[in-house]
Amino acid sequence: MKHLTTIILLISLSTILYSQVQTSKLWTEEDRQFLLEGLAQTRADLLNEVKGLNEVQIAFKPDSNKWSIAEVLEHLGTFEELLHWDVFCNQYTPEQKGFTENVTGKDSIMLAYATDTTKGNSPPIAVPLGRFTTLDELVKYFEYHRNQVISLVKNTTADFRKHYIYRPSEWGDWAVRDLHQYIVVYITHTTRHTNQIKRIKAEPNYPVQGKFWTEQDRKSLLKELSRTKQSIIDETTKLSVDQWHFKPSADAWSIAQVVEHLGLYERIFLQEAWIALELPPQPQFYKASLSDSIYLSWMAESQAHQSAENAMPMGFMKGKDNLTYFTFGRDNIIDFVNKTSKDLKVHFTPREGEPNNRRSIHGLLVVHYGHTDRHLRQILRIKSNPNFPR
Repeated sequence: MKHLTTIILLISLSTILYSQVQTSKLWTEEDRQFLLEGLAQTRADLLNEVKGLNEVQIAFKPDSNKWSIAEVLEHLGTFEELLHWDVFCNQYTPEQKGFTENVTGKDSIMLAYATDTTKGNSPPIAVPLGRFTTLDELVKYFEYHRNQVISLVKNTTADFRKHYIYRPSEWGDWAVRDLHQYIVVYITHTTRHTNQIKRIKAEPNYPVQGKFWTEQDRKSLLKELSRTKQSIIDETTKLSVDQWHFKPSADAWSIAQVVEHLGLYERIFLQEAWIALELPPQPQFYKASLSDSIYLSWMAESQAHQSAENAMPMGFMKGKDNLTYFTFGRDNIIDFVNKTSKDLKVHFTPREGEPNNRRSIHGLLVVHYGHTDRHLRQILRIKSNPNFPR
């Protein structure tokens, strides 16, 4: 009987102690559900806003001082990783008391961050570095850590009202926050940047269709590149060796040198295009790009241009070898334009003096066929010289 009484007393004491533990817990199941719903909903809202965007759209910037969608996503992913490890580690710190007064008031401050329009500066640790090149990589980075946070909140036995995150005292209300409030900030932080993405997509110059370079642009380039190639062939294919190497004056170029010069530019411009397409698109510079007509008017002017040193003809090739050199290079450029899937109006190559010191690859190729036309006129002038061999 005495043994039975002892067992009953132990069970009763355990029940009382368990009840006391439960009633002393400040973080409720309602709090847990609030966080889980907020984390899930803001994740869905963010991913829905970026779904289906291509590399041009995520790289677009309203101006050079603002972030692109890709940079916003990398920033969110970085902060999500910080949240993941902060929560994981701090749930195991000793429980503390004394920082829980006016919990509701501080919660409301964290919630208001979602719609706060005050522009902030990202801490250095979360400034986007361009580590990811595709939307898929950016989304995977964010989702991995968001899912880890959701799992932590769902399964933890810690009282998130008794574990704290500390920041410098000058942060005011943000200096000391319990883990519940800390996670609320990340929920509202996601909403804040989802709204930023919406504003980027609403910009007047945002590439809604996903690209600025159209199939009509491709067809136009192919037509002009093929036309000018054929014109060079027509004007030179029947030349004799003497005609190829005739110079109107000692310091003037022969037709052989003109065509060698053109062949050099076939290689120079194609290499420029290849390099530019390896770099991220820069759609923010599209609006300021010079028009095709401006480039063509520059190529049509009558005053002499000074050749770049890397395009000066050496004169080592003889006769039709120069034409073979040119057509081989031109065929490669035509093949490049025909097959590329890139937006040639948002990939740039350096050009001092042009807007933003950049020229789009589309603009580069417009200059290229305009440059061929320019030297076609030079070939015709050489052939019309009274001393040209007949």
